[in-house]
Amino acid sequence: MERFFFAVKAIIVRDEKFLALYDYKKGNKRWDLPGGRMEFGETAEETLKREVREELSLDVRPIKVIDTWNLTHKKIQITGIFYLVDMLTDNIKISEEHEDYEWILIKDIGRYFAKNIYASRMEFWNWDLILDQSINFRSDIS
Repeated sequence: MERFFFAVKAIIVRDEKFLALYDYKKGNKRWDLPGGRMEFGETAEETLKREVREELSLDVRPIKVIDTWNLTHKKIQITGIFYLVDMLTDNIKISEEHEDYEWILIKDIGRYFAKNIYASRMEFWNWDLILDQSINFRSDIS
């Protein structure tokens, strides 16, 4: 049976670094971004806020949509949105879903996310435009 999911990922940036989560699978460090799958009845922004709160105990405010991504594996397809977000709180408490987190230099995306679907998108972003908070792609994000 084929299954389709919609998901969101948070891009949290501080001091030219972004927050990345990791866990271990078969002894290898697997990198991820905060976020997850939408639940029925949620908006993308509600999903983003819930997932970041669950994974990091942080309250965030979506600023703007950055990009989309798509992953198809066997009979599962996940399509998602990257959002730039502001941290409204900053006391990070990692959930059991991940091992820990690190702040990674934007220029090191390929080094950490080399075999990850996100790196193929993130490495080519214009980070200056993304971080320019005077440019919003939507005015109704709250």
